[in-house]
Amino acid sequence: MTNRRVVYVTYDGLTEQLGQSQVLPYVLGLAERGHEFEILSFEKPGTPLVYRKPIAPGVHWTALRYHKTPTLPATAFDMAQGLATLSLRSAISRANLVHVRSYVPCALSLPWVELAGVPLLFDMRGLWADERVEAGRWPPGSRAYLGTKKIERVLLSRADAITTLTVRLQDYLRREYPFAHRIKGSIHVIPTCVDLDRFSQSVAPEPALARELSGKKVLLYLGAIGSYYLPRQMAEFYLSWRKYASPSRLLVVSRQSPDEMRYVLAAQGVAHELIHRSATREEVPALVRCGHASFGLFGGKILAGHGCAPTKVGETLASGLPFASSAVGDIPALLGSSPAGVSVPDTRPETLDAAARELAEKAFTPGVATRAATLAQQWFSLEDALDAYDDVYRRMPVRHGRPSGLEDTGWPRARR
Repeated sequence: MTNRRVVYVTYDGLTEQLGQSQVLPYVLGLAERGHEFEILSFEKPGTPLVYRKPIAPGVHWTALRYHKTPTLPATAFDMAQGLATLSLRSAISRANLVHVRSYVPCALSLPWVELAGVPLLFDMRGLWADERVEAGRWPPGSRAYLGTKKIERVLLSRADAITTLTVRLQDYLRREYPFAHRIKGSIHVIPTCVDLDRFSQSVAPEPALARELSGKKVLLYLGAIGSYYLPRQMAEFYLSWRKYASPSRLLVVSRQSPDEMRYVLAAQGVAHELIHRSATREEVPALVRCGHASFGLFGGKILAGHGCAPTKVGETLASGLPFASSAVGDIPALLGSSPAGVSVPDTRPETLDAAARELAEKAFTPGVATRAATLAQQWFSLEDALDAYDDVYRRMPVRHGRPSGLEDTGWPRARR
């Protein structure tokens, strides 16, 4: 099939940082390849709602209000308004593909997909219910968890194609998932990728911060803090880093305050070494360039870890910084034997110390920045991701439930 008329549904706000970095660039890039889009997003209070606002050639955006509490009724209401809007926009635009980002959009879209026969692409990201349990948000065995896992089985069995963030999750769904035999659609790996024009070695470090950090060996942490992430262990990692890379600073670029990290450092008398910057999306690349190496330690190493593909890995590698990461998702394959990375198997003190020492050695090895950027080009190129989505779009079945001939695809994509 040629170009698609797509209704794209995301439960994340298009105006939020995640929507700006992991939704909009993909939609705009695919629109440039000839596809037409009706985006349906759910925006937090304070963000103006819009109806079919043109935001680029071939791209229109409708914003609905996101409701948070009480959780189940609020989500049910959002799903009802989402289904009504999806049905209307699909009918008017004569959509021939519904692309949904994660579980709630997939669940709300399924009745229309079944009724209208429009093929469904389930961009599942990761195992959402397991992520919430391993982050401590849901108790194991709770009604919310068990109910979501039942819905998950339905969504996976009804999708015409599925995308995951990691090869590890793709393998799990095919070989270990208890209901693998119900998955009829093809599964495609497309990780969270990076605009390599925005994050690169050619970006100049932010001048004022660069002056403040002059002469220091800077370890960078970029992104969210807490919950799925491990601030205490990351502070301990920095305490090891400073033994091997002195004088040191810990640069935290996050919209959240690194209070727990600062508390751990204060106990050792080095809280002043933590530098915190809250940044807009536009400011992040220049701040990243002020670091010498980057890292991230994540929870969820059981089921939730299968689908983990942190955006910060690609962004910092592309900027020329070697990266140390917990061994989640495809990290062992990406960083395990790389001269620009360190895969951290656990968070025992001796493991963190050894990993910090290895990262410090690699960070100041000549040529490491080029090797890091090359690794980002191989694994996290936005252009490669757009090529992959474009290929799936064009080869999806004409009608929901019909064979397409699509086969599973992995990652990185073969160079052409």
